[in-house]
Amino acid sequence: MKNLFTIITLFFLISCKAQTVVSINTINQGSNSNKYFKDLDNNSQNFVGTWENTTGEITFRVILWKVEREALPNEINSFKDEIYGKFLIIKNAGQPNETVLHNSVKYYPQNGQTTTWAILGTPYKNNSFSPFIMDTCANGGNSVLEGTVTMEITNLGYSPLTANWSVKSSRDLDAGEYFSVPTNTILTKQ
Repeated sequence: MKNLFTIITLFFLISCKAQTVVSINTINQGSNSNKYFKDLDNNSQNFVGTWENTTGEITFRVILWKVEREALPNEINSFKDEIYGKFLIIKNAGQPNETVLHNSVKYYPQNGQTTTWAILGTPYKNNSFSPFIMDTCANGGNSVLEGTVTMEITNLGYSPLTANWSVKSSRDLDAGEYFSVPTNTILTKQ
């Protein structure tokens, strides 16, 4: 019995390695194993929240939230802080006749899945953020286009924050294809 206890204890000690907390800015600089890539500089605070642009009767709304300690795929005992987001395109926002034209949260009956996010990334600076975007409402709501966003805060330290928002497709678009999200606009943090 004593030998069994010794073997189990040794196995536990050998297989367990301490996880090191490091800055998110150091990801992919050496081994990523056994690390928690944390937003130590709190860069995400400027981005988390609701952002909007209203042009005429159409409001583009982006909602961003932080998730801490997301598991890093293909890594051992490693995590990082992420920002997730979704978007809405609304006609007559805040009015009695408000209509949601596009919602990035969608149900796909072919696989029984509902999306919960359409934007994913990590801000490495306190004023710029370049996440992945999946426009689940592209081409009038009939398809999905992927790309990257550049979101750059233009008035850091002032309120309300404003940011330049631009989207670049991950591929050349075919004739007639288009993003439902604005590809170049200014957002204001609400």
